[in-house]
Amino acid sequence: MSQAIVDPEYRVTLVIEWENIRVAEAARCTAMLAELGRQIEAFSIADPASVRDFEMIVTFDEEQFSETDLRSFVSQAMPRPPARVSLRFLAGRGLGYYELKNLGVRAARGGFVVFLDSDVIPEPGWLSRLLASFDDPRVDVVCGNCSLETGDLVSKALALGWFFPLRDPHDALVAQDWFFANNVAFRRQLVARYPFETVAGSSRGSCQLLSRRLRADGRAIFVNTGARVRHPAPHGAWNLLRRGLAHGRDELLIARIHGGGSLGESVSRAARLQARAWRRLFRHRREVGLGVAGVPVALSINALYYALYAAGDVATRIAPRWTDTNLRI
Repeated sequence: MSQAIVDPEYRVTLVIEWENIRVAEAARCTAMLAELGRQIEAFSIADPASVRDFEMIVTFDEEQFSETDLRSFVSQAMPRPPARVSLRFLAGRGLGYYELKNLGVRAARGGFVVFLDSDVIPEPGWLSRLLASFDDPRVDVVCGNCSLETGDLVSKALALGWFFPLRDPHDALVAQDWFFANNVAFRRQLVARYPFETVAGSSRGSCQLLSRRLRADGRAIFVNTGARVRHPAPHGAWNLLRRGLAHGRDELLIARIHGGGSLGESVSRAARLQARAWRRLFRHRREVGLGVAGVPVALSINALYYALYAAGDVATRIAPRWTDTNLRI
């Protein structure tokens, strides 16, 4: 597909993949759309002279969802969509998480492209802070501050032990070496040149590869800590099991791209992640409201997760075809 031409009416293209809803509660997607609509509307109030600021592209796999059902879902979540938004639905066939993002980029007409996952909920001010980052000419890529929600003991344990950082209370624009694909913005001319790479058989991790490529080409990556979104913990025991196994598989596949991936390296990596989880748990448990009584359970949950992580790695070595079919999320 050829690249779309930038249309001066559209300052921003919002790309929302409709893939994570398969492992998240529909209520989260509803809350995300409602909050996004409120934040877009705030731009209309602040800048009433502009003709049209935003286009929103919802990308989906037509083998998994119908456009009719998707339009109905979005219309219920945003019964009064902001007047200055062009809403588009873009279907692909057999596309995964990163491929759906690339599909949206190829059709984007805005000068900036913002990716937002269907299962993360922005906090107030997320969109304005993210876009304000581009007032700094150094910024070509900026992600928001994504942290795990901490409503119960399991989510508190994973907030301390999983790969997302803790919620940052500050509001600053900081250079860093990586980004999360669940809420990140690019200047369009850059993201058109640097699509997400797909790793055969993997579920996640392509943002790591793109981060490395951008850094190698001298492109700076920033995080705006005041642009916050809330990510859900894996919903239910089955999703936690699948996520841990898939995480270990993805890390192995990505390591192999760079000539690594020996069993010794994998054991060392799993041990480092486990040790990091336990350090964060003891040092920062109060930040997520974890009491002393919950510490043993939280330690056990993280030990289980990284045991699953290691099992996913080993299973991929032993039965690559089986894991390719069964360990994707």
